[in-house]
Amino acid sequence: ANASEFPKVPLSSPVSLSSLATDDPAATTDSDNDGLTDAMEAELGTDPTVADTDGDGVNDGQEMEIGSDPLVKDSDNDGVLDGEEVANGTDPTNPDTDGDFLTDFQEVSLGTNPLLADTDGDNLTDFQEVDETLTNPLLADTDGDGVNDDVEVTNGTDPNTQDSDNDGLSDGDEITYASNPLDPDTDKDGILDGTEVVLGTDPTLADSDSDGLADGEEISGGTDPVNSDSDGDGVPDGQEVQSETDPLKGDTDGDGLTDSEEATQGTDPLDSDTDNDGLTDGQEVELGTDPLLVDTDEDGLRDGDEVQVYKTDPLVEDTDGDGLIDGYEVENDLNPLVADSDGDGLEDGDEVTLGTDPLNPDTDDDALTDGEEVNTYETDPLLADTDGDGVSDGAEVAAETDPLDPESH
Repeated sequence: ANASEFPKVPLSSPVSLSSLATDDPAATTDSDNDGLTDAMEAELGTDPTVADTDGDGVNDGQEMEIGSDPLVKDSDNDGVLDGEEVANGTDPTNPDTDGDFLTDFQEVSLGTNPLLADTDGDNLTDFQEVDETLTNPLLADTDGDGVNDDVEVTNGTDPNTQDSDNDGLSDGDEITYASNPLDPDTDKDGILDGTEVVLGTDPTLADSDSDGLADGEEISGGTDPVNSDSDGDGVPDGQEVQSETDPLKGDTDGDGLTDSEEATQGTDPLDSDTDNDGLTDGQEVELGTDPLLVDTDEDGLRDGDEVQVYKTDPLVEDTDGDGLIDGYEVENDLNPLVADSDGDGLEDGDEVTLGTDPLNPDTDDDALTDGEEVNTYETDPLLADTDGDGVSDGAEVAAETDPLDPESH
């Protein structure tokens, strides 16, 4: 419908008032005091004794002034009596006073204002709201989502539904959060926009905490989508997933070092004993040994064996300071914790140098310890009879003869 379909209605009995005779008494008499002489009323066909011939609430003379038909109660046939239209301020000769394509009667029935094309001021005419958008012409925001009906129509959202994309956020809230009211997952991270707002994540960013994992991946994996390092180990969650460490455990392999500390040390965060020496990486860092070397002091013993089996110092190659490395001593059944394994007064290293047996206090079995021979009597610890006089060194010492003089025995 358009305004041209509602033409003003002509009088049922058009007449030129100026053509009426003025010498007839009826020409000056107005019996019903309606502003029209009886002669005029006779010409018009109205009742000169009734001020409002058609009983529409407007007297005949006023109807002639405003152009309505004094013989028809509803001149414009819009369903509203001329008197009601005059009282309401609408045009009794125009069925659609405000030109919004709704008749005045329809507007009165709906409760809209027949004098305003857009009763609720939402930039949609009352007719558009009733016939096209099916919104409420009395409410600028029909669905109460915080967005006026016209804006919703322009943006493509549904002005009759608070949450056009059914994502848990009203269309108005989506504008607040800058998310797309037509896409339930604006950032394509696998989480509905409304859920993101509840969680505290950003519905416009796939990775709210910038840790390399999409928010949806974090929810699935149990990590915190608003904390880039869920386990507080110094390694972002995304990096942990990529390196296959556990983003929910600060120390994935349980070796006493956080995953970040392992990265600093160069150790394997998935292997508690990177160098396979029998000590965890954390123990090695605490002890000061190298978690990347099986034998930190290069003495021929694994660090773990030194600590757990032999009780030697994994940082000192010769724990007992006897001139022999710990590995050699273990291999040759010497005591790496005692400088003189056989207690003969000579350190094991010296015995090896001299050729004596570091496990036999009397290498030449002459009744003198190797230490006595070297340190006291200066005899040969490898010869039972140093001076070759037929008497052992021990016997000579016992007899108080000189074991270095073949003539003294």
